[in-house]
Amino acid sequence: MMEVHQFNVKSLEQPCFEFLKDRLCPKNCIGLWQFTNACYSPILFQLKNEAFHFICENFEEVLLCEEFLQLAEQELADILSQDDLTVTQESTVYQSVLRWINHMPEERQGAISTLLPKVRLGLMDKSYITDNVLNNDVVKTNPESHLFVSDTLKVMSQPSLLCSESGINNTLFCRRLPNAVLLMFRVYSKTIEAFDYRTNSWIIVHTHPSLENPMTHLFLYSTVFLGRCLYIVGGGLSWKNPSNRVWRFNLVTHTWQEMSPMQESRRCVSVTVLKGCIYAMGGIRNLTSHRTAERYQPNINQWTFIASMNEERRNASCTTLNNKIYICGGQSNRVLNTAEYYNPDTNQWTLITPMGTPRYKLGVIAYMGHIFAVGGSNGSRDLRSAEGYDPVTNTWYDVPEMVHRHWNFDIAVMNKKIFVVSCRRQKRIVECYDYTTNTWSVVFSGLNHSEYDCLKCCVISGLPNMAEYCSPHKPIIPRTQV
Repeated sequence: MMEVHQFNVKSLEQPCFEFLKDRLCPKNCIGLWQFTNACYSPILFQLKNEAFHFICENFEEVLLCEEFLQLAEQELADILSQDDLTVTQESTVYQSVLRWINHMPEERQGAISTLLPKVRLGLMDKSYITDNVLNNDVVKTNPESHLFVSDTLKVMSQPSLLCSESGINNTLFCRRLPNAVLLMFRVYSKTIEAFDYRTNSWIIVHTHPSLENPMTHLFLYSTVFLGRCLYIVGGGLSWKNPSNRVWRFNLVTHTWQEMSPMQESRRCVSVTVLKGCIYAMGGIRNLTSHRTAERYQPNINQWTFIASMNEERRNASCTTLNNKIYICGGQSNRVLNTAEYYNPDTNQWTLITPMGTPRYKLGVIAYMGHIFAVGGSNGSRDLRSAEGYDPVTNTWYDVPEMVHRHWNFDIAVMNKKIFVVSCRRQKRIVECYDYTTNTWSVVFSGLNHSEYDCLKCCVISGLPNMAEYCSPHKPIIPRTQV
């Protein structure tokens, strides 16, 4: 990448960026981030942001790697101060500081006064702070840090001090932002809502009365998140009037823009993102299901056909894994149990082992290196069942059933769990699957304001204004602590 930048070989910049981005891992992300700090170009700036976001999102794995110990003091401070640093417990952040200092104790002990204020002590148990922070040798030998911890403990005992001249920053008591948020888009009610998995709560983050009139009657459309934008693809204005139109909502500027239309009109279309492009597959027009598929390149605002699928599919579902697109189930002249994947390098579709159960209107998602096919209908009833696909062995296996049968639902992965969101009969349900327990559980159940509103979800992350899409970011005090 350095040579490409140095010699200004523009044609190789994007392929190099994609190559390095795809190979980001806990062992190399810090090195890539530091490398991109050393020089500037738009593509390197983009890689810098990707690497930094990866560090924050995978912090618990990154801190165990050798590169973590080579961080400069200010680099570590910058990482720990991020609102969207992803940690299960705040004590992990404190332990990472000790690990970094203990690697070179004589040179780094003084850094505790810089790094400890980046730890959100107010999110930790008072007893843990007393036993493991206040009495730590590194903290005790640094008067500034010892006083800082003592003052924090006073505020935890007397929350009213936080609003006084205690000198304690409110941030110490604020939850970190989630690394991702589930966004639900509803055309009929003209709202965008966000589900915050930390609090298992929904908030309305945007209403869009300025939508074009034709768009407000759209249904059976699909949504994807790409480049800080929510895309709405296809759908129909009636059962006999499918659309090829595409809209884009910028989640930072809150502005709408109509983009180039697809080559074909499609409702009940399957849509996903791979390597910075949007792919639209199948769907239906004039009672005929499509085999065709096409790709949208946002940099040139253009759709082009790719190879057609082996099966005609509508109401199928798709996802990406290992730089391939997997599409499963759906309908043609029957309910399908077939599945196939697309390789963009060869422009070919390949059938894989069929699912155990025919499904349409299902949810398909990549999770823990496998493909999960969840719910849907077999043509006579809605399904609670789910199954997983192992791409190494080309086999499907049973996954525990969901708690509910879902209709009008969507699926996503956040916080290393699968989330299913559905709206039916004025009731909204969110349940999730956790591979560590191999179980489904309901995490939200409440009223839905519209019985017939179309529901589509996608996961957003990496926005500079993520706080707008989360539960209120305010101190969570007082706390009842022992």
